[in-house]
Amino acid sequence: MKKRLLIIILFFNFLAAFPQHESDYWYFGFNAGMHFVSGTPVALTDGAMYTWEGCSALTNGNGDLMFYTDGRKVWNNTHQVMPNGNGLLGDSSSTQSGMVVELPGVNKQYYLFTVDELGGADGLRYSIIDMNLDGGKGDIFQKNVALHNPVSEKISATFHSNNSNVWVLTHDWGSNAFYTYLVSPTGVDSTPVISNIGLPQSGGTLNSIGYMKFSPDGTKIALCVFGTGDIEIFDFDASTGIVSNPIIFPTQYSWAYSIEFSPDNSRLYVSQALIPRMLYQFNLNAGS
Repeated sequence: MKKRLLIIILFFNFLAAFPQHESDYWYFGFNAGMHFVSGTPVALTDGAMYTWEGCSALTNGNGDLMFYTDGRKVWNNTHQVMPNGNGLLGDSSSTQSGMVVELPGVNKQYYLFTVDELGGADGLRYSIIDMNLDGGKGDIFQKNVALHNPVSEKISATFHSNNSNVWVLTHDWGSNAFYTYLVSPTGVDSTPVISNIGLPQSGGTLNSIGYMKFSPDGTKIALCVFGTGDIEIFDFDASTGIVSNPIIFPTQYSWAYSIEFSPDNSRLYVSQALIPRMLYQFNLNAGS
């Protein structure tokens, strides 16, 4: 069953299983933000970020803002660029330019994964943010470490089956290959698990655009391709990092851009970025 709504929803890049309050602050777009407190969102206008697409913001367990990023710069909680926070190799026009993952087992250290726009040469990279530096305001001490290029503008993360380590997933540009990287207390394993499955992402650069997201329970992956309108869902094995069992939607949805699962994993939402700007809801339990 599918429903259409005249709505556009906003997506951020962070690991969905962060503890309570760690997404209380959202900063995005052109100096915009929102603070979710007591269940009522409050509009913010103090953000320093000016960006078109992918961004992340992180709050600590007490609900205090720590930092936010557009994949090119990282701003601290006083809205100043961290001392080494310039020159990252995401892009302001990359769908999922910057994604933050907490380093397993290491206090106050975070991986910032970045992806270039339109299958560009900078590809997938990571930098490490240490919130113990600069008097607790944070700084980057390892920067722009290359993992793979070229990639599409897609990146997502979920927990390993051990509920400690993290899988980071991206999609190769020019093939149908998923690249899955394991993040553990020892760092990022630079040798990915590669799954060649589903439709290739290639051709015109508009086909590199569009979101990819894990379901909240980490068992499914969904992605959309802006240029073709294709939507795909896959199974994901959180023990091995393998992607399998593709379902390719029989209908293409022009300018499909954003994608997200419902909290109970039962529904999928897809938005169009251009006119007619629709939001589609799919019942994943309907069987067709």
